[in-house]
Amino acid sequence: MISSTSKWVSRLLAVCGFGLFAWMLWYSSANASSYFESGRTAAVLLTGGAAVVLLLLLFAATRYLGRGVFLAAVLSIAIGARLIWIFTVDTQPVSDFLDMHSGALSAASGDFSFGTNDYFTRWGYQIGFALYEAFIITLFGTDPIVLKVFNVLFQAGTAILVYLSTARAFSETGGRAAALLYAVYVPNIMMCSVLTNQHISVFFFFLGVYMIIHRGLAGKWDWLAVGLCFGFAHLMRPLGGFFLVGLVAYIVLFKLLPSIRERKWGALAARTAGAIAVYLLVQQLASFALVQTGVTASPLSNQEPYWKFMIGLNPDTNGGWSYDDTVYVLQFPQGEERNGAELELLKQRLTDKRQVGELFLSKARSMWGAEDSAAMWSIQDQVRPELQKRLIQIERIQYVLLAQFALIAAGVMAYRGASAEASMFMLLLLGYAALHIVIEMQTRYRIDIFPCVFILQSFGATVLLNSFKRWRKTQVKFRPSGLERGL
Repeated sequence: MISSTSKWVSRLLAVCGFGLFAWMLWYSSANASSYFESGRTAAVLLTGGAAVVLLLLLFAATRYLGRGVFLAAVLSIAIGARLIWIFTVDTQPVSDFLDMHSGALSAASGDFSFGTNDYFTRWGYQIGFALYEAFIITLFGTDPIVLKVFNVLFQAGTAILVYLSTARAFSETGGRAAALLYAVYVPNIMMCSVLTNQHISVFFFFLGVYMIIHRGLAGKWDWLAVGLCFGFAHLMRPLGGFFLVGLVAYIVLFKLLPSIRERKWGALAARTAGAIAVYLLVQQLASFALVQTGVTASPLSNQEPYWKFMIGLNPDTNGGWSYDDTVYVLQFPQGEERNGAELELLKQRLTDKRQVGELFLSKARSMWGAEDSAAMWSIQDQVRPELQKRLIQIERIQYVLLAQFALIAAGVMAYRGASAEASMFMLLLLGYAALHIVIEMQTRYRIDIFPCVFILQSFGATVLLNSFKRWRKTQVKFRPSGLERGL
């Protein structure tokens, strides 16, 4: 039972979500039109057709398929499509992915000196993922296809978590809508051939989130499991602090405030603190072990805390990675001097308030309206322009469809209120969107938070499906009999 205060908070979050989804729909629709020869007309017709097909599939799935059969079907689709992709598209690691994979190959051969090279000295928090890859390589060999198969398995696991989380936050029908769309979402499929740390981290972060909403840390060992999930996920990709803030905000707004006059709030606060302590302990133990064994000379932390913000405020690259910024900061020794130079440049970029405001708007348009960069990372330099064009077109239609369903969902949630579980995902999505207004922005970063979009949009799909069912019953009820038709 959600309290009046929490219900007010859930509605406020939904109103903010409505604004975000309206923004997504407006700018993604305009962007999608540019990928079709007939412009907006084709995009609208294809999106409408996709919506009808999805609702018909959802109607059939809820009416004729049991839970086990549906999950088996979704997993078959998700795994099958991704296996076909990784075995037919030979994506070679580049950029950061190449540095991490090279480090993994060295570690698998017994050479751990990679931890002190220029890349890992600067970005020590990437060592955890490199060691994960090294572990897989040690067990199964050096062929990158094995790591890609594990990407497929982690995405399949995330599809199940999306289903379970949505069923908990909304309904069984919503869970099916979310899982089905997640299984066929083209950027997810394409990124499976990329050796990114996002697949494994997304799985464990959202496993932790599911544990939170499942029982609200009421279980005896839930706090330990959540702390371990977030702690391990952070070792793969450094987003643990963000998810911890989400955990604390959720517990305070939807668990502690409603029970502030009851004695049980103290136990809940203690379990929340316990989850945070476990998370921090995982980081400290990992850093201690790697420093003591000589893999790295410094803890697994961000050695350049201003870098992401400095890059995110670069108007010349629209808040994206900058070669010029990289060359500039590398002339300074790592440590206080480089951090000071980055902070000074950051302050300079904040002086022109108007330019900063325009940059924020431009970044938001790109982050939530532009096409996904999955095709670029996955297909890379392979000369397959027609394939890339078709995949981007499909992605644009899927994205606009998600935005439409999510907009409906947020509107209904703002009017009726929403469960605490549903509000958790809105809270995370809004926080992530706000964060990327100021830090480095890439459209592939959407994959880290997009399970929230799939979960939230499912409610909009369910609302439309239920409206269709009610209309269908009305039509049957008032359909004239054969005798009446003959009169």
